[in-house]
Amino acid sequence: MPAAKDLDPSASLAAFLGAKVRRLREGMGLTQKQLGQLVFVGHNRIAQIELATDPPGRDLIKLLDAALQADGELIGLWGHLNDPKYEHYAKTFLYRQAEAKVIQEYSLVVPGLVQTEAYMRALFDDVDGLLDDRGAAEKITTRLERQQILQREKPPWYRLTLLESALYVPVGGPEVMRGQLAHLLEAGRRRHVDIQVLPLRSLPLTAMDGSFSVLTMPDGSRSGYSEGLIIGRHFEQPEDVTRLAVIYDRVQAAALDPEMSAAFIRNVMEDRYTWEPPPLT
Repeated sequence: MPAAKDLDPSASLAAFLGAKVRRLREGMGLTQKQLGQLVFVGHNRIAQIELATDPPGRDLIKLLDAALQADGELIGLWGHLNDPKYEHYAKTFLYRQAEAKVIQEYSLVVPGLVQTEAYMRALFDDVDGLLDDRGAAEKITTRLERQQILQREKPPWYRLTLLESALYVPVGGPEVMRGQLAHLLEAGRRRHVDIQVLPLRSLPLTAMDGSFSVLTMPDGSRSGYSEGLIIGRHFEQPEDVTRLAVIYDRVQAAALDPEMSAAFIRNVMEDRYTWEPPPLT
């Protein structure tokens, strides 16, 4: 039997999914024929999926997820592959974020993985019609689904360094912000989540350009993602990822530790968002 054709998971989103199916199949000791029998297709169809020449449909990916005991991961990856709302660079990042074992994130605003629905709604309502024409409800649903990453049975280690100013920008008003900061405190109590606040006085100049993430995958490889107002960029070249990782190390080292950060967030919540300012007359 000829050796399996090598597939570069970074070549495309379909290749990433195909490589995942192959890895799970081989981990269970199944041949393509045996897996095909479990999901009611021929072995050639499994080969097409693994080689990314013909990705599966919705029904087949559900069967593959169950047969390979993927705990919803294949379904989630397939959803990103077929989601028209994201550009290629964002799809690649979301794919890898869903697979990552460690997510290190530095953000100028509260990031999507720990946003409340009210905070999301205030953000999306403000920019709808300016950046794109997608409805807020659709985007909120998608973002809430992504948050399941942190609620899986075996979630990734999530380390968030949040710039202090993110606590002060009144997204949605005092009530929304109070709920959002309370949500950050709750998230920070999870065993696999660390949230640190970076004081403005300690902000390294190298971290002024925008938010970014560094992902560590199960095999130890890393990738990065930086995000601007309208467009983002995905990084896979080792030198680029290393540069982001070094900047993250710097901002994390300058940040308050998780316990002090929780106290800081609580103080801002209680001092700044306990009352509604009277209207100007």
